[in-house]
Amino acid sequence: MARDHKRLGDLLIEARLITAQNLTDAIAEQRRTGDLLGATLVRMGLVREDALMRTLQQQLGLSLIDLSERIPDDQALTLVREDLARKYVALPIEIEGRSSLIVAMADPLNVAALEDLRFHSGMFIKPVLALGSAIMEGIERHYHIDNSMSEVINNIISTEEDVIVSAVSEEDLTPAIDDLIKESEGRPIVRLTNWLLHRAIEERASDIHIEPQDRELMVRFRVDGLLQEAQRLPKWTQSAIVSRIKVLSNLDIAEKRQPQDGRLMVEVRSRRVDMRVSTLPTTHGEKVVIRVIDQGQVLRDLDDLGFYADELKLVQRDLDRPQGIVLVTGPTGSGKSTLLYAALRYIQNVTKNIVTVEDPVEYQIPGLNQVQVDEKGKKTFPSALRAILRQDPDVIMIGEIRDKETAQIAFRASITGHLVLTTVHTNDAASAVTRLIDLGLEPFMVASSLISVVSMRLVRTLCPRCRETYDVGAAALNRLGARDVGEGTVRLSRGRGCPHCRSTGYHGRTGVFEVLTLDDATRGLITQQVSDAAIRAAAVERGMRTMGEDGLKKVIEGRTTLDEVTRVIYLADQAIKTCPSCATTLSAEFEYCPSCGEFVGEHCEHCHRRVETGWTFCPYCGEASRGAAGANGAGAHDSTGEGGDTPEITHRRRRAPAAPRMRKAS
Repeated sequence: MARDHKRLGDLLIEARLITAQNLTDAIAEQRRTGDLLGATLVRMGLVREDALMRTLQQQLGLSLIDLSERIPDDQALTLVREDLARKYVALPIEIEGRSSLIVAMADPLNVAALEDLRFHSGMFIKPVLALGSAIMEGIERHYHIDNSMSEVINNIISTEEDVIVSAVSEEDLTPAIDDLIKESEGRPIVRLTNWLLHRAIEERASDIHIEPQDRELMVRFRVDGLLQEAQRLPKWTQSAIVSRIKVLSNLDIAEKRQPQDGRLMVEVRSRRVDMRVSTLPTTHGEKVVIRVIDQGQVLRDLDDLGFYADELKLVQRDLDRPQGIVLVTGPTGSGKSTLLYAALRYIQNVTKNIVTVEDPVEYQIPGLNQVQVDEKGKKTFPSALRAILRQDPDVIMIGEIRDKETAQIAFRASITGHLVLTTVHTNDAASAVTRLIDLGLEPFMVASSLISVVSMRLVRTLCPRCRETYDVGAAALNRLGARDVGEGTVRLSRGRGCPHCRSTGYHGRTGVFEVLTLDDATRGLITQQVSDAAIRAAAVERGMRTMGEDGLKKVIEGRTTLDEVTRVIYLADQAIKTCPSCATTLSAEFEYCPSCGEFVGEHCEHCHRRVETGWTFCPYCGEASRGAAGANGAGAHDSTGEGGDTPEITHRRRRAPAAPRMRKAS
């Protein structure tokens, strides 16, 4: 048609984007530089590139494509030499049928370019529109894709064999996966994706975060509980890597607006790794988070988790009981599942039928009957538990108590002669009791069935290859609740950072625990529905070591650092308030000791008048109040040598406040 041969300059003048004089100036500049007219107009600032493309789209009826979302086919790229692609600002996209080649062009009106491309490719050219800058970027990227990706990979790995995932499957749900891998074998994106998965496994990552940014793709690994940047990749790899992971996870590649969940199995050097995949649409594209569940990891035993001997003895004693409930509490990622699996391995023997119900089954243990929850298939925790109770179980492990129905079934099972292990999300051991009552359980049921509660956190342990010692004032540890550290200085440890620990100073993790064993006194408090603070105070008075004390003990022993303990535990909440006169353990909200009447609220250190939290100076005597320290409350800040201030918790004996003086009327 006549329109097909209309020149670009005439179209732009018709659209009133440029004037005839603009066109004359641009043609003169084009003859000098040899560039295409469209590129010259854009460079001279006479027209915007996006406006140029929209005009061509409207006038010619051609498709306008976004090359950041479209990856050229390898076979199409082989049909057009790079020098021709650069000369005509044209990027082959894909082969259509047997004789057509779709080519992205900035100037589809260039008849000479169309003829030259047809002659060299031997195909009929079907032009589509794309920004010239995007086309040149695509030429630089895709014509050198093997070289550029090889540079990325070769800079970070020693041999290609190390990054090849030997098998990827979906438990027979996607039999075509192997064929897809074979078809794409050798492609840089596949090699890069496999390398990322392999590196995450080798670096002991629990999660892989693939995060689209404005101009790049960032990959982070969660190692020992903290995210670490692993790699920054070009923006153009984003769509390909996400699509690759979706294929392996049996997800819908075309669906980019809704979150999706999937799973894949990877086998690296005969090492089986289960990966749970979650996608989330964000402003810069789909974010992918992969939970790594390494079946090849050696499951820990109870005595390898970080328990002290006295705590371990209590836990083992409770696990040896024939019935009741042992509860494990803590936030997400605190090691609850690891502890439960270790407990099951301790209990396991041929005389016991052990059944678990989990969401998901993280580790498969031979000899255990493990049930996977499937909400879509209506196999929920309650329905699975009802079925399990008809399977003659001795021990039942429930991944998590999430609702009243699950809690009721679990406690009834414990009453009828089963040992039940399960978890809830609470901050400490005592608050687990009130959490169960809040779920709707009767206090008498909780008191009669609950054996013990283990609350835990995970802290990073110091790297053995770069650990060094330093001295810190004992007063700082005393204020944080440490016991029996004396006065003067205490020698602690920290990590300098080395290649072995990736310059973090830490390698591996250990547990910090709080073991609340229920006795008759504690059961009485539960039936009275006292506060969790009162339950905790009573447990401490009978010898329970709090998580804060457990963590500080590991700090003093050189196993971890003060920074690590304060990262996972708010030590001010862990401090136990005691009466300075009679040493009675008190609830945090008490103002006076119920045993002797001593005032234990916050007061000035100098005149002992009542003050409020946060006051810097006492309004009665004018002296600095050191943050209005209480009998055992939070005080001023003191440097601990661990890279920052830590909250002071004083333990000095206080005198009762002076009686207020009455002023005579004048």
